[in-house]
Amino acid sequence: RLTSKLRKELIQLDVDSVARPSEGEAPAGTRGLEILAISTLLIELTRSSEVLKNLVDSVRRWLSSEQERSAKLQIAGDSLEVTGISSSEQERLIAAWIDRHS
Repeated sequence: RLTSKLRKELIQLDVDSVARPSEGEAPAGTRGLEILAISTLLIELTRSSEVLKNLVDSVRRWLSSEQERSAKLQIAGDSLEVTGISSSEQERLIAAWIDRHS
């Protein structure tokens, strides 16, 4: 439910797509067509610092409602872990990560 809520918010951004990646075929005898990675979203976007910044800001707003939540953002193997608790160090790391991918 929480991932679906975030997905609905991210779709409103200027991104190409927001999808739940498949983890493979569902086991025989079940009704599902495939297994989805429930807490994972795959987001495709045009390389733009503004779009990436908006994406990170949306994830941070979503995280802020629960301090125990965290999100891992990854581009080409470069990961950024964002938590619901803001700090100057986290702000600096987020800005540097966005700069590397813009």
